[in-house]
Amino acid sequence: MEKLEITIKQKENEPAPPATACKRCGKPAEPKFIALLGWRQQDHCDLCQKIISDELEKKAREESRKNKTTILLGQSGLGKELLMRMTFDSYEPQYRGNAYDVAKEYAEKFGIEIAKGLLFYGRAGSGKTHLACSIARYLIEQKQIGVKFVRIVDLLSDIRRTFDENENYRTENESELIGKYTKAPLLILDDLGSEKTTDWVRQILYQIIDERWLEQMPIIITSNLTLNELDGRLEERITSRIAGMCQRVEMRDHDYRIKKPTP
Repeated sequence: MEKLEITIKQKENEPAPPATACKRCGKPAEPKFIALLGWRQQDHCDLCQKIISDELEKKAREESRKNKTTILLGQSGLGKELLMRMTFDSYEPQYRGNAYDVAKEYAEKFGIEIAKGLLFYGRAGSGKTHLACSIARYLIEQKQIGVKFVRIVDLLSDIRRTFDENENYRTENESELIGKYTKAPLLILDDLGSEKTTDWVRQILYQIIDERWLEQMPIIITSNLTLNELDGRLEERITSRIAGMCQRVEMRDHDYRIKKPTP
């Protein structure tokens, strides 16, 4: 240790080399003393070095954010090209009414602590799925919050596939798969009420919705049916949960998917 201290002291007593011209601004870049190595000339002055360091840090943050966004989008269920194009910006301006405003405000104010969800209902083609996907894209890209989007028919199909012909569990069992939907920061169930209703379907839907209700985790639902109509297809214990968890948002009566001719 004593020999090391002597070496450092000797290095400190060596004369400092002259300043060099900063490679960025041309002003003098003063040499710096580095323990054990001694004096070293610098490529940049202190001000330019800080600017460069800040730019590198910003670039690293942007790259990290981009990578996380890619991962979250890949896990979201928005994999189909059509769904990936559904954003607030791509929503047809002539159809931007109360539902659009509610969805946009919801996305902008969303936080991990939010427990309330949304129920978009109205005729087929009224833009319900577009608004739900827009919220998902906004949360993933702007807030780096994970979202799970799934069509009801696909959800039930995936769960059915967890059993083989002998009703034995496959590698990913039913409980593990349902866990992916109950634990997501935001779950979007698309087209509720379109599925063939059986006791098994009701039980699966209740299990997912009830778990999120108990954990106070938000859910967004789209449906062609009103809450009363859903009550007739499902059962009260499911629709009562939805009523308590979600703000109801009625969509305007138009077919959003049919392009209107420009006047």
